[in-house]
Amino acid sequence: MVIPACNEEKYLEATLNSLKLQEFKDYETIVVCNGCTDNTEAIAKKQENTTIISFPEANVSKARNIGAGKASGKVLLFLDADSTLEQDALTKINEQFTDNHYAATTTSKPSIPSLKFNLAMGLKNFYLSTGLYEGCSGALICRREDFDKANGYDSDLIVKEHRKLIIKLKRATRKEFACIDTPITTSMRRYQQWGLTKATLFWTKQWLKNYFGDLKKSEYEKVR
Repeated sequence: MVIPACNEEKYLEATLNSLKLQEFKDYETIVVCNGCTDNTEAIAKKQENTTIISFPEANVSKARNIGAGKASGKVLLFLDADSTLEQDALTKINEQFTDNHYAATTTSKPSIPSLKFNLAMGLKNFYLSTGLYEGCSGALICRREDFDKANGYDSDLIVKEHRKLIIKLKRATRKEFACIDTPITTSMRRYQQWGLTKATLFWTKQWLKNYFGDLKKSEYEKVR
C-alpha cells in the first residue's frame, strides 16, 4: 500500500484507520509525505506498522515511485490520501486481481451523499466497470514486476499520471484491466470548491490534451 500525502492532515487519519479494519491482514503501508507544511507527517507517525518516508518536493508521481521502491510485496496498491476502503476491500482485491490482469481499480462513492455527487460517481463507475475507459477511481493496483518494467509513473506529470501508467502497463503485458467490486469513499472537496461544471470541463480538457496536446504543461490546482 503506497499512499502519497501532501498536506493531508484533515484526511490521512481516516484513510489509515480504514486500513486497520481490513479483513485481509497481509499487507504493508507506506506513506510518502511529500512537500508537507502541515501536520500530515506527525499524524502518519502515530500509526503502528506504517513506514513513513519524508520527501521535500510536492510531486505525487515521484512520491508514488519512491514508495513503490520501498515496497516489499509483489502487488502494489496506490491509494489517495483522502480515500477510505471498505472493510473487505483488500480481500476482494486479493481474490479478483488475478494473473489475467495487468492493472485494476475499484468503484467509488462520494464522501458526501448528495444526488449530484452520486450521479457523478455513478457515471465514473459505469465507464470503469464496463471497460469503456481504463482509469483510476483513487486506487490503482498493479504488480511490482510490471510496474518496474514500465519504469513507474512519469514524474513530469501532475494530471492523468494514472492513465499514462495504465497505458504503459497494458503495452508491456497485453493482459486485461479489472474493476474490483468494492467501492472506495473519496473526498468531494474538489467538486465542492470547483463545482461539477468546472470539474467536468477541466477533465475534458485534460482528456483532449492527452491526445492533442502536452499534459506536462497542465496545471492542477491543489485543493486543501
